[in-house]
Amino acid sequence: MAADYEVAAGRSDSTERYWAELVRAYESAHPGINVEVEIVSWDHIDRQLADRVKAGKAPDMAQIASYAEFAERGELYRADSLLSIPVEANFLPALAEEGRYQGTQYGMPFTSSTRLLFYNEKAFARAGIDKPPTTWAELKAAAEQLQRRTGIARTPWRCP
Repeated sequence: MAADYEVAAGRSDSTERYWAELVRAYESAHPGINVEVEIVSWDHIDRQLADRVKAGKAPDMAQIASYAEFAERGELYRADSLLSIPVEANFLPALAEEGRYQGTQYGMPFTSSTRLLFYNEKAFARAGIDKPPTTWAELKAAAEQLQRRTGIARTPWRCP
């Protein structure tokens, strides 16, 4: 079971293409093994997985965000029982930490992205903001000050 993070409602061609290519390569390298991947929208996957586990029909693997309840009930394999030490050691520490439950690695980092934040220096100057924000609290305060002093509305940032 894999999450589709591309589209909230429906399926994404790029997600399906990614998994299809991965499965094709794996099955080619491991004759006799067949892999089925079910793509589920990210906003429904946790609930669908919980329902499947409760019904006794859990998938062998799932790409999800919340796993602690399964680890707490002993329903997950430890990562060190599935991965070699060099593979597990190659996880970025900040990402690996998110996959631990009570000190044991269960989740494996799958993907991550780094977002960039741009700001308009002239608008900041007009609003009396001397430097760019360095914390979420400062970002919120800057947005409120921009709106209050310049009339610039707080809107979601979108990348082209």
